[in-house]
Amino acid sequence: MNVFAPPLTVALLTYNRRHYLQEAIEAILRQSYRDFELLVLDNCSTDGTAEYVLSLADPRIRYIRNAPNNCTVTFNCISAYHLAIGRRVIATHDDDIMENDMLERQMRFLDEHPGTALAWCRVSDIDQDGRPMLQATVSDVDRVFAPGEYITSFLKTRLWPMPSGVMLDRAALPKGYRIERYLQPKVTDGNPMDTAGIADVLFPARVNQKHGVGYIAQPLLRRRVHLNQFSHTVSLSRPGVPLYRRLERIARGVKGLAPDVLHFRTFVDRFDIQEAITTNESAVVSPLIIRRIKKVVSKLVEHVDTAPGAFLAGLPIFLLKNLIMSSDDIASLQGLDSSGYDSATQKMLLWAGKTLAEPESSILAPLAGRRIIIFGSAFIAALLILEARRHGFHVVCCIDSNSTRYGTQLLDVPIHAPGWMLKHVSSDDVVIMSSERDHEHYIEAVIRKNLRAPTMLLSWKELLKQSVIGVSQPVYRPAATRDLVEVQ
Repeated sequence: MNVFAPPLTVALLTYNRRHYLQEAIEAILRQSYRDFELLVLDNCSTDGTAEYVLSLADPRIRYIRNAPNNCTVTFNCISAYHLAIGRRVIATHDDDIMENDMLERQMRFLDEHPGTALAWCRVSDIDQDGRPMLQATVSDVDRVFAPGEYITSFLKTRLWPMPSGVMLDRAALPKGYRIERYLQPKVTDGNPMDTAGIADVLFPARVNQKHGVGYIAQPLLRRRVHLNQFSHTVSLSRPGVPLYRRLERIARGVKGLAPDVLHFRTFVDRFDIQEAITTNESAVVSPLIIRRIKKVVSKLVEHVDTAPGAFLAGLPIFLLKNLIMSSDDIASLQGLDSSGYDSATQKMLLWAGKTLAEPESSILAPLAGRRIIIFGSAFIAALLILEARRHGFHVVCCIDSNSTRYGTQLLDVPIHAPGWMLKHVSSDDVVIMSSERDHEHYIEAVIRKNLRAPTMLLSWKELLKQSVIGVSQPVYRPAATRDLVEVQ
């Protein structure tokens, strides 16, 4: 290592995970690319982390322990970019494991693409014990996004970077990430749950305002999913509003880019209405919500020819309207093309088309005679409940990992914790996963831990596909008998 200015700083963020830390550090130190400093940033751990790190003799290691009054996750992450001495920085986590050639691949990628200041990689998932899990279906093609392209493409693909796989040219760090801002958070910062997770997208988006960013399709990092600690308190609705508002502002700052304003604002409407409908506990949808739905759909239909992307972004609202009341909006769907969009948008377009073209049939028809349990309680869950009611199917409950939802209702359907399934779900029931993002691979693992019977398990996307092609009996995988599979 060049002790004066190594090309790379690997910042390892840690807090009380001594039991995972050794494996993470060993994976970093055995990288095929070796010219880096390892900056261990300890957020005041009390489990022997300091003693372990200080016992390591590798000269590349530098250990820093935060002061007790600055022990926030955000501060620890941002400080990595200011304490690093490398020209490039990657801030990774103490429970994730790098493949042996991860740093080499990312350094080479950035070297081979001048003007690209940030690159992230695909990840593979492992459980809390390190066992490989079923993997998500994501893009398998390397991408380089010119300035502004990642921001606009996110509206279609929702390609969401994993923070611990992001490598940055430190000179491209946006000015808004100065360390002073995070030393004394403003009182006006509000509830952190209202913006939870959006920094994962906003960080590369802000870099992409002036620089190219890249995606490496090879899984180079093993991300640990803690199935035993799967509960959370993060809203799936509220963060979407500031995310798309800020993305629009960032897009406006890209030189020469004319952003599709309606597209961004439709996403804002979408998450605003999602918050309203998913907190509607009564079986009857509030008249105020219905008026908002009608207003948004009317605007989308009016501009469908000039802003088809905005219409596709608003498909959940469009479908919601058509499940609540009869409609003759089918002409709006003609000519819409969802190629290149995320899988949820593609399936949503199929659902909307089927609902309008065949109002007497249901995507739930193959599940006739079974009780339905919906995993999740966000927008898709609400649509599934309305679909079931419209056609006489019985939804027993929603299951959610968000502890703030327990004991509440979604459109008069009770919401329970995953553990409820252990005593109440039988082999005659069906569990439908309602995630929009392609997270079914680890949602299945959570469900499997909470089922005793070989219950039918499938995602709403699988159900849509089978319904459209006319499968009379659903193809499914018995949840309680499935094994984890290793990625080849």
